[in-house]
Amino acid sequence: MAVDNALPWRHLLLPLRLPPTGQAPAEDCQRCRESLPLFVSDEMAGQAVDDLYPETAVHLDLCPACFQEYEALAGLAYAALYDLGNDA
Repeated sequence: MAVDNALPWRHLLLPLRLPPTGQAPAEDCQRCRESLPLFVSDEMAGQAVDDLYPETAVHLDLCPACFQEYEALAGLAYAALYDLGNDA
């Protein structure tokens, strides 16, 4: 039995091998950013996003640049949902 088959969750460990700068590889960031709209909308709907999107959740915990992107998108979504910019 190969080691990869013995560890089906091995792909979740790969983001833990970040370069010393704390920045993830560009392709990991691209995948994360592509999943952010669904991640944020499901999170706002009360879904368990850590279970639905485990790779995105782990990546956001480890990558400051993507977490900043997540915060911006979540802030915009929250403002749009609750119309925070409308004083009328």
